[in-house]
Amino acid sequence: MSILKNKFAIYFIFYLTFILSFIFGENSSGGSNWDSSVMEVYEDQLGANVQNGIMFFIETKMVHTPTFYIIKSIIEKLLNKLSFDLIFLTLSFFIPIIFYSILKKQFRGLDKNLLFAISLVLYLSPYLRSSAVWATNDNLAILFFILSLSKFLTYTKKEEKNYKDIYLSFFYLILAIYIRQYYVIILILYVSFLFKKINIKNFFYIFFFNIFLLTPLILYTNYYFQINSEYALALKPSEKGFITLNLTFNSLVFFSMYLFYIFPFFSPFKNYIKIKDIFYNNKIFFFITTISFIIIFFNYEAPQNQYGGGIIFKISQLIHSKLFFIFSSYIGAILILLTINFNFKNLLILFSVFFMFPFSTIFQKYYDPFLIIIFFGMIESNLIFDNINLKKINLGFVFTYFLFFLICANIYYLKIV
Repeated sequence: MSILKNKFAIYFIFYLTFILSFIFGENSSGGSNWDSSVMEVYEDQLGANVQNGIMFFIETKMVHTPTFYIIKSIIEKLLNKLSFDLIFLTLSFFIPIIFYSILKKQFRGLDKNLLFAISLVLYLSPYLRSSAVWATNDNLAILFFILSLSKFLTYTKKEEKNYKDIYLSFFYLILAIYIRQYYVIILILYVSFLFKKINIKNFFYIFFFNIFLLTPLILYTNYYFQINSEYALALKPSEKGFITLNLTFNSLVFFSMYLFYIFPFFSPFKNYIKIKDIFYNNKIFFFITTISFIIIFFNYEAPQNQYGGGIIFKISQLIHSKLFFIFSSYIGAILILLTINFNFKNLLILFSVFFMFPFSTIFQKYYDPFLIIIFFGMIESNLIFDNINLKKINLGFVFTYFLFFLICANIYYLKIV
């Protein structure tokens, strides 16, 4: 813990690792270099003519919006590609720094060194690092999202309310939506949280402020769906489409992701008494969950996806074990029950996060490091608070766990290449 007091030195060391990753072209996410190369033709189209470039996005069924690539093409014209890449690398580096400010607001008065250590975990994210190196749009969307969340917490946690904070929060979030459309779910969450906390006049001001800023994107999305409705939306898992309703598989993936990212921050032994109390007070929920997963195990066959599904699903495919995947998802669901306080707000947050990604293929990058940010930045859990307050988080285990994941991801994708 004493090492954590020299924050500048730690940040400097991590920034050096970003520079080294940039030099050697780290691709620990597995797809960032491919995404970057695929999007070059779209960037070239926008650079030649913005209007034609936007139409090229729509006509080729590109699910990303053109926003990030318009910005990228402009900056590369003004400077050069290397300059943009280094600027983007540095902006990505600031994501854990802003996350640290979020933790200080969310867990006001608790050990700042421990909160600082938790924020550093994001530097070990293969997806954050790969996006930083290959300048994909993921990190810029996350950057705007955490800026938005930071301002939202400033507004909600302070006794003296300043409407400037809430307008800035929505402004940053809308920028995130223009880059990654699924952040619109967070906007709906914000609005629902504010509905009873501000007067009706200011609520409508905020509502129309959002509608005004989102109008160009709404028009773009409407036109995109008119042209590509069959590709964009499939009502059954058997149909081909980018957005596919496969509730069972997507739920299992979500629960397994929750287990993978949240489990390291808890010790069942240190939390035994609290877990025991939660279990006895909510037996019916645990019973229903257990029965549901038993039914799923005997009646459901997971798809044999070549891509996506996350690390736990991939391992289950490698060892040919449906039991491993479903049991891991079950433990993830139990972990959710233990950490949500059976609180409607927490349930709404996790329910919304799940429906942010109703896609035919669920990639781990959707939840990394997004799920950690949501978990510590938005979920209000007594178990989380106690673990931080009583210093029950084993930092050695946490950093070893995520560092091992990062190393394995690099080795795995180097082997594929």
